[in-house]
Amino acid sequence: MGGKKIKRALLLICLFSLASANQAYAKCNDKRAPDIDWSGCKKTHKMLDDTNFSGSRFDDANLENSSLDDSNFNGASLVKTNLTRASAIRAQFYESNLSKANGYRSNFDYVKLRESNLTKSEFSRASFKNAELFDVDWSKSELGRVDFSGARMTNVSFRFSNLSRAKFQDVRLDSVDFKGAYTYRTRFEDADLRKAVNLHQLHLKFACGNDNTKLPEGLEKPEIWPCSE
Repeated sequence: MGGKKIKRALLLICLFSLASANQAYAKCNDKRAPDIDWSGCKKTHKMLDDTNFSGSRFDDANLENSSLDDSNFNGASLVKTNLTRASAIRAQFYESNLSKANGYRSNFDYVKLRESNLTKSEFSRASFKNAELFDVDWSKSELGRVDFSGARMTNVSFRFSNLSRAKFQDVRLDSVDFKGAYTYRTRFEDADLRKAVNLHQLHLKFACGNDNTKLPEGLEKPEIWPCSE
């Protein structure tokens, strides 16, 4: 009797696992639409432009090298999503969760990010040129060499993030928090930092700027900027 019970239990486990796998596979084949659940799905090298993904879930999904241009991710969850080398030009992310997402070398130019969570994310060498970044928590993240040139930033937190060699050229930073941020050779040429928060002289010592860099009251430009070449 004991052997039969064990075999029956193993059979039930196998059937349950197979059913779960089939359900997951069917979910990943769902057509593009609001409120879909593509969590854990592989959607690499896909053309997903101009799609309404509002309220959808992409947690742990793989969107590497996919095109998401002009798409709507308002209220979407992209926790731990792989966005490596993806393109999301002009996409919208309002009240979205991209915490722990990986966007290495991704293109988010002209994107609109508002009231969104990007904590502990990794967007090294990504491009956010001319982006609108309002009420964004980007703390404890890897943002080395990210290009924010021409972006509009209001109430953005870079607390304890790595901003080494990131570009803030020609950017106005209103209530942007730099507490504990690493600013080695961060590019502030032509940037307006007068309303930056928790920006200290030590940040500027290792950062880069020029005569057009505007600083908060009480801070001074270094005699020689490190990136004067």
